[in-house]
Amino acid sequence: MSQFKSWFSKTHSVPLFQKEQSRKHIQVPIWKLAIKGKSHSILRPKAFKRVNSFVQFLSFPRSGHSLIGSLLDAHPNAIVSHELDAMGLIHKGLSKNIIYGLIENNSNAFTRHGRFWNGFSYEVKNQLHGDSDCLTVIGDKKGDWAVRWFDKDPQLITKLRQTTDDKIRWILVTRNPLDNIATLSLRKNRTYDEVRIQHKSGDTFAAELKNKQESGTIAASVRDDMIADYRLLCNTISNMQHQLADEEVLHVIYEDFCADPDKGLSRLCDFLNIEPSADYLRNCSAKITKSLHKSRQRVEWSQTQVDEVRDIAQNHEFLNCYLNDMDIK
Repeated sequence: MSQFKSWFSKTHSVPLFQKEQSRKHIQVPIWKLAIKGKSHSILRPKAFKRVNSFVQFLSFPRSGHSLIGSLLDAHPNAIVSHELDAMGLIHKGLSKNIIYGLIENNSNAFTRHGRFWNGFSYEVKNQLHGDSDCLTVIGDKKGDWAVRWFDKDPQLITKLRQTTDDKIRWILVTRNPLDNIATLSLRKNRTYDEVRIQHKSGDTFAAELKNKQESGTIAASVRDDMIADYRLLCNTISNMQHQLADEEVLHVIYEDFCADPDKGLSRLCDFLNIEPSADYLRNCSAKITKSLHKSRQRVEWSQTQVDEVRDIAQNHEFLNCYLNDMDIK
């Protein structure tokens, strides 16, 4: 009873989908989310009967896991919510059926709005997003907040295992920490996202970005608080790994994934025990840009900051792969 009472005082941050303008979150009372999720599950009683795996991203903000989550959602046997923050719902005591209902509801809403977020569309053409009657995999892509919730609640993984009897699979997506931290610095006050939404052309975007940096509304230098936050996330991920079996975690290096999408997608599907058709691989690969921007070059760095990032990479095995790419230029 006390848990139900707490639902009337607690809220949860969920995405507000507004087609091409989508980038904001709103706070919704937990009791309203519980009703929405339960209602969705009742209306689709057979939707989750064949689900055998729950997948949760374990990542950093601005690391590329939004794209990978949407690519998985495009598979006919998988559905992955965008920005729902399922681990926050686990922390707040919602049940499996409610959360699964919210995941599917979220995916459907995201699809209706063109799968736009922060100026990008994550829709995979010629693939079916949202509702499916042959789901075997369900999950959520809010990877950074999964880490932050664990930092606040070390029993979170135990609570997840108690909430669902499905196999739990974690996807750790990493991007070069120099590029990741640079992007975090650029997007700190959300002005960067506004510029991205308003300027689709690469040339006009670059020009407007430079103007905003010169005026001080977007960071021109790397922020020390973003380096500190990145270190906190790394430390927490390492702590989480102590509670996870090797077969429960797949490490995806974003740069490698983009360089060879077919291989990366096939590896993901194999991890989740779903079959990637030739059409699925082709359609998803068409969504991926193989030549990635080096965000590290959009901001100024001090040598002290570069050395600190190198230290982070040296102290976490999942970042060791980047030690040979620690130059700013």
